[in-house]
Amino acid sequence: MSFSNSRRLASALFALCLSSFAVESRGVPQSLAQRQTATGFQLAAQGTLSGFGLTSACESVLYQTINCDVYVRNLGEKVYHGTPGDKAFTDTVCSATCSTALSTARRRIAGSCASTPELFQGYPVLSLIDSVTSGWNETCLKDTDGAYCNAKIEAFDDVEDLADMPKDQLCSFCYGEKLRLMQRSPYSAYDSLHAERLLYINETSDQGSLPDCGGATTPTEPQPPVISPNGTVPDSCVTGVKYTVQNGDTCNSIAKAKSISAASLYYINPSLLDCDAPETGLELCLPLTCEVTYEVKEKDDCVAIGVDQATTWQNIIKWNGGLNDRCSNVWSSKTSPPYWGNIICVSAPGGLPDGGPGSGNGTDTGNGGIGGPGGSGDGYADTRVDPPTTGTVAQGTTDLCGQYVQAQEGATCSTIIAGNAVTINLFLKANPSLRNAESCSQYLRVGLWYCLHPVRDFDQTI
Repeated sequence: MSFSNSRRLASALFALCLSSFAVESRGVPQSLAQRQTATGFQLAAQGTLSGFGLTSACESVLYQTINCDVYVRNLGEKVYHGTPGDKAFTDTVCSATCSTALSTARRRIAGSCASTPELFQGYPVLSLIDSVTSGWNETCLKDTDGAYCNAKIEAFDDVEDLADMPKDQLCSFCYGEKLRLMQRSPYSAYDSLHAERLLYINETSDQGSLPDCGGATTPTEPQPPVISPNGTVPDSCVTGVKYTVQNGDTCNSIAKAKSISAASLYYINPSLLDCDAPETGLELCLPLTCEVTYEVKEKDDCVAIGVDQATTWQNIIKWNGGLNDRCSNVWSSKTSPPYWGNIICVSAPGGLPDGGPGSGNGTDTGNGGIGGPGGSGDGYADTRVDPPTTGTVAQGTTDLCGQYVQAQEGATCSTIIAGNAVTINLFLKANPSLRNAESCSQYLRVGLWYCLHPVRDFDQTI
């Protein structure tokens, strides 16, 4: 099976993660917003794994509901997993019931998928559950006194150098065990930076000038990846522009040279694991370029950046993939993974790196990042085009549209709108057959055309 199908799976799982934001949580504490959601989640939405050649029993068990808080499904992401919220919410996430449910799910998957152990070459079926369990273990690690390790670690002193870290913190069970736990998992965000920290802890036992942690030396090298279908960018690169990493490149240096967002670069390339030292020879998909970039400084916030750049903090979020809805992660620190660099777009992405815009004929993605052909960066098009004649437009989709997009095999709503300056709310309003953000991808139909950029005031009645 081609690598494009691996993107199909990743997109399906990413859509599941996005559905956790169906609860309107802006201005509401995360733990409270999460409590408003239902208990139980699926590893994949019903039907998303059809066509992968799995046995019916294997496919069916992958759609089972796992009896954990829905927050747990996000723990399969390859990011640093810290405290999910207050203690009450963490107790819910880390319940014994959830631990049992994850173990039971894995046992069922292992048994039912024995004859079809891979979704396709290089992608084990068990990785779907093992990645979640890895994140859960990292989130729910407890100290010897029963307290959650993440809460303790997050209360540690901020230091620029490990040598300045108090001995009782550096040599604590939580700090060392968290790193060792990450090192043992091929699904964690453990990278060269974490390896340096763990090596430092190991070496403290052997050098008299350093505090003695008194622990046995443990491995520090990252685990080889379990999922390895291909080391290059998939064929579905939205811009169609790719870049091969050169020796000495960083996400920041690439972003500066190409006038792109380092955040978006990291966000759209799942094989890009270390932005400080990306693998030489790795082929990356480049996001749309922007006229103005900005290098984020420590203690910057999106509101201040927006004011300085004559835009809004909401636009900062929209123009830079991976920023959360509060823009609280705009400062990306090497000491607090995930680290994606510090170059962001402060103008609407709209050009193609090392090349001109697309055809803009209304039937391909064109330069949709600027809001559609002739658009202004807010998701709307300025002029209407005729519906495509090479297929069927989805039922209810507005014909007051400046640009259409055809749903391809493996597409999700998130992959369609990514990099095109279109909010999910606008996309849904222009295409009512997709219903809502949580189920949008389930209602996409391969081959149908959808409006990507409606004209302004398309929904106004006269």
